[in-house]
Amino acid sequence: MSYIDLLQRFELWNVSNEVIKLSTCGPIMCLNQASTTLHINCSNCKRPMSNRGWICDRCHQCASVCAVCHHVVRGLFVWCQGCSHGGHLEHMMEWLKQSKHCPAGCGHLCEYT
Repeated sequence: MSYIDLLQRFELWNVSNEVIKLSTCGPIMCLNQASTTLHINCSNCKRPMSNRGWICDRCHQCASVCAVCHHVVRGLFVWCQGCSHGGHLEHMMEWLKQSKHCPAGCGHLCEYT
């Protein structure tokens, strides 16, 4: 637990997650299920979103706008963890069949797995 705490203090989230996943100790294996935190940035201004909804407090734009069709996503929203752009699952899957670059035009090579 101390090692996991140290990794998280240094913001080594992926390494910490791998240690938890590979652990054979029951209480450690349950950590991912009990303490999952999701940090969301606005896809428009890139600043952290508050926990009060999908409208950004700073730029007042909806964070769940599809990068392909530019409509608000009401349902399953997928996004790239690298650039924070995303959209409707179907639109993003169709886009990625044709291109690996972000449909928002930011130039990022997006991966949706």
